[in-house]
Amino acid sequence: MTTRLTPYDTGDRLEPHPWPIVHTEPGGSAIDRDHYGYVDLDNDESATVFTIVGKRPDNTADGSPGYLLSISTYGDDSAVEIDGDRVLVLDEDTLAGLNTLVELAEQGTAVDADAWRLVQRTIKKIQGARP
Repeated sequence: MTTRLTPYDTGDRLEPHPWPIVHTEPGGSAIDRDHYGYVDLDNDESATVFTIVGKRPDNTADGSPGYLLSISTYGDDSAVEIDGDRVLVLDEDTLAGLNTLVELAEQGTAVDADAWRLVQRTIKKIQGARP
């Protein structure tokens, strides 16, 4: 008998693992409302690559979207795509580098070495963020 490998077995797809919502505790079980809807997506080595959850935000009355998809990533080689378009998530250092680049362009002046290094690191990070 031949066993066909699934995309989970080959590593072509990340395997979903919903978070448990009922934890057995001494004297019974308790429902953990914070775990509803969370799903870990694990690679073929059983390491979590993403954790996702879709929910309705607490502050929908202020005009924010009715639903929110939250994604936590656990590797530098991860990218997020929404409706076929990649989304680039920028950390504070990258944003600072972009702001410095814009300021330098607006000033049209010579660049000091520290500012230039920040800009170079930012450009490298952006280029590397799109695997």
